[in-house]
Amino acid sequence: MNTRYLSASTLRTLPPKLALAQAIAMLIATGAHAQSVQELDLTTVEAESIERDAVVEVITADDINAEMVDNFEDLVRFIPHVSVSRGDDRWGASGFNIRGLDEDRVAINVDGVPQGETLKYEGGQAYGYFKGSRNGVDIEALKAVEIVKGADAILSGNGSLAGAVNMTTKDPADFLTDQGNDSGFAVKTGYTGLNDEMMASFSAANRTGKLESLLVYTRREGHEFENYDMDGLDVDGAGRETPDPQDNQLDSALVKFIYDLTPNSEIGLVGSYYERNANTDNRSFNGGWYSDRVGDDFNETKRVGIFYNLDMQTAFFDSVATALNDQNVLMEANTHQEVNIQIPGFPNFNTNERRISTRAYEQDLFQLTVDFNKAVADHSLVYGLEVQDKAFNNTQIRQSDNLLDDSDEWVTSNIGALVPASEADVYTLYGLDTFYLGDNTQMRLGLRYDDYTYDAEADENFSDDTATLGEVSFDAVTWTVGVEQGLSNTLSLEAGVSTGFRAPTIEDMYSISGTFDDWNTVPNADLEAEYSTNFDIALVGEYAAGDVRIGAFRSNYDDFIDYQTVNGTNTNTGLPDPDGYLVPFNSNDVEMQGLEFSANIDLNAAIGAAQGLTMSFSAAYTDGEEANGDPVYSVQPLNAVWRTGYTSPTGKWGASLVTTYNEGKANDDSYDTDATGTRIYPLYLSNTATLFDLMVYVDLLENLRLTAGAFNLTDKEYYTWDSVRFIDQGDLRPGIGVTGNGIRRYSEPGRSFEVNLNLNLTF
Repeated sequence: MNTRYLSASTLRTLPPKLALAQAIAMLIATGAHAQSVQELDLTTVEAESIERDAVVEVITADDINAEMVDNFEDLVRFIPHVSVSRGDDRWGASGFNIRGLDEDRVAINVDGVPQGETLKYEGGQAYGYFKGSRNGVDIEALKAVEIVKGADAILSGNGSLAGAVNMTTKDPADFLTDQGNDSGFAVKTGYTGLNDEMMASFSAANRTGKLESLLVYTRREGHEFENYDMDGLDVDGAGRETPDPQDNQLDSALVKFIYDLTPNSEIGLVGSYYERNANTDNRSFNGGWYSDRVGDDFNETKRVGIFYNLDMQTAFFDSVATALNDQNVLMEANTHQEVNIQIPGFPNFNTNERRISTRAYEQDLFQLTVDFNKAVADHSLVYGLEVQDKAFNNTQIRQSDNLLDDSDEWVTSNIGALVPASEADVYTLYGLDTFYLGDNTQMRLGLRYDDYTYDAEADENFSDDTATLGEVSFDAVTWTVGVEQGLSNTLSLEAGVSTGFRAPTIEDMYSISGTFDDWNTVPNADLEAEYSTNFDIALVGEYAAGDVRIGAFRSNYDDFIDYQTVNGTNTNTGLPDPDGYLVPFNSNDVEMQGLEFSANIDLNAAIGAAQGLTMSFSAAYTDGEEANGDPVYSVQPLNAVWRTGYTSPTGKWGASLVTTYNEGKANDDSYDTDATGTRIYPLYLSNTATLFDLMVYVDLLENLRLTAGAFNLTDKEYYTWDSVRFIDQGDLRPGIGVTGNGIRRYSEPGRSFEVNLNLNLTF
């Protein structure tokens, strides 16, 4: 089922309830010829989506500009049940949440290249190391983003249990005319009050003969994201009400060269660089054992690739695309702090020292992909292969200076890695056939095979005390079946079954951490891979005046990897652990189900309103349950988005007003059951909130556009479930523990403003 609902800013609207009902009724009653959603969009999607059995939303570069998108949280803020958490204060966004699942259960690809895996280590989440972004690309480098809802292993690969985010970077042709020698330039600058960020982006493209080239460079400088009340209690410790101070800088560069070898073939070179530096004064962490804690963090993603595209009709293919990519992801956390630890009953455990802890996590990827396309009669076939060679390396080094003496000597020690140095070999074969059975029935059949082999070794950073390191393999066959049945010239029924697969990560199998309380984590090398089966069904109407979709889904997850608390002797320390320690395990099945609705309406065509006036409505509800009946903790509450948009007949100015409704999280939807059968409810819940955002653009000159936005117009105080679901009470869990009104520092921003200026020139 390939329902592509483009998220163009002009198509999401806020109508009055009566007008919405009347317009939808008139839309469904319209007997006009069917018209695709793509034809209603006012932007051009140059990156074509392949038909698949999942719901796909496409966000274009024009959407990014119109909706004033500065980061990945902004990218999905108007898509129900797709969210991005800002994570902790040090590392920013921690990945995407789609239909209630997040982190490595959502695949993220840039130009078909998988992005880095998370290393958050469950037992040490309070410290915030590496809970950062898997997205090593800046928004300004992208021309299109596919948000795939539902399992999509065939095309999105390992990890797409709940969905995928597939990003496509810009090409020289996006800035040039159709043919001939040409040059194009674009300059964008802006300011957002959300985090007091200034940004500037410069793009230059050229075509000389058979050679096309492109450079996109972006610089961002900002501070911590604001909460609702920046005048809250400004103190150290868990009672702090304002965000920890932060200075951050981001540099991003994209370079492409494309050379036409023949009229039917081209060869290209791509290079990308992404670097984020963040300096965070962790004042909320200070107190108790720690003081003067400062995080100096570095995140870098580098990629070099070469690609070859050929259009030639042969017996086996009509076109083939080959790519080689080499990617390196490096995350480095440097923490400066003073430590004063004294434990009653342990007289030898006494320290008073300055520490500089350097933790680094590096991931290397070499990837070869070969993708074919072939049309035969009524069949459209895509198939190909992929080979990946991955390497993982983690180090933890500590420099310390004892403050109890006057030696002022710094001692360097290796405190051990969180995961062992490892390699992974991945081999993939896939095929997807789209074909017609008669005039009104379209089907899709897809098959994929993945083989994963990990090889983990002990070294000076990671000892194999449990004798579990070595070679371990996982393989899986995933498939998809879909059908679109035309019921009339405007109405169709779409149904699909798709499967997903996620091999355990190195962290899942081998991560160790902690020495105290529930921060302990003990590895489990016997984990099985996770699998998902997703069922989607929808009634879709496409009309001259717009489109409507009413859909339902159900997802079953097998061998779901979770953590359980075990009492006994901790294998990390060899000592009794009365508080218990965490062990990853494959739980029983997890079930998710939900409802989704969307409608996009041209009000001029539907009810004769002013030309250029549009509206849209979208909503999503998801419910998830573990095998023991507990709700799935990561599921987002019900939310809905209304939009009213207007574009002037000349296209020189326009505006959109967006209302977002977020239902609060309830206790009955967010508890865990302990070994005694007692329900443990979260200490903090998100609240119900209705938000209003206004975005306006005006063309000051032919090639100069000013865009301005006001967000959270009514200055509503609210909390998202992504931000508060891991928060504890008290100061024994530094970083995520709060006392008093300390929860206020996790509130979302109040009223904020943003302004951007875009200049585009072609010569």
